[in-house]
Amino acid sequence: MAAKLSVLVLESQPGGADRSRAELEARGHTVVGCHAPGRPVFPCDAIAAGRECPLEAGVVDVALVVRARDASQPTPREDGAACAIRRHVPLVVAGATRWHPYAPYAGETVDGVAGVVDACERTATAPLPAHSAAAARALQETLERRGQALGPEVSVLRRDGALVVRVAHAHRLDAATKGMAAVRMMAALRSLDHDSRGIDVSFDDEV
Repeated sequence: MAAKLSVLVLESQPGGADRSRAELEARGHTVVGCHAPGRPVFPCDAIAAGRECPLEAGVVDVALVVRARDASQPTPREDGAACAIRRHVPLVVAGATRWHPYAPYAGETVDGVAGVVDACERTATAPLPAHSAAAARALQETLERRGQALGPEVSVLRRDGALVVRVAHAHRLDAATKGMAAVRMMAALRSLDHDSRGIDVSFDDEV
């Protein structure tokens, strides 16, 4: 069974994500939003009196943008997508997805809304490409400094707002190299992502 997620749901027009909200909640996930129901698109909950930005109030595991029509620019009601991207929250785009502006950032794109919940679950638990690349570079630099050949594989995932670094095939690394690599990978990730709630590094020594 998939872990229960907190999903930031955004929609290009009012009611456009109602089906997706209902399906997410039926699967046991928590749905949060940037705008209180029935209120105008501005101000968002981050600045509205008595409200709070969901990205600041707690952990958001994945953001979902449901678009009612094809457009190359975000609509005002999609404003939270930029905030989620800036915080490196994994993103799913669904609905009318031709020409959508989120292609460089989306973990998955769903044509229509069927399968949205599965896409959110996959994206929330998938390795983060930019984070994984940054950690891999830091690991490789460490190995080169210590005169060791390439070998381990690195993936970085987000769990409960924190980053989990997994180094596979690390059986040839000694304790000193692992310690140095962990420090360098954590520094690289902290430089990339200021909003994560922590960083945990683990080495898989299995051949």
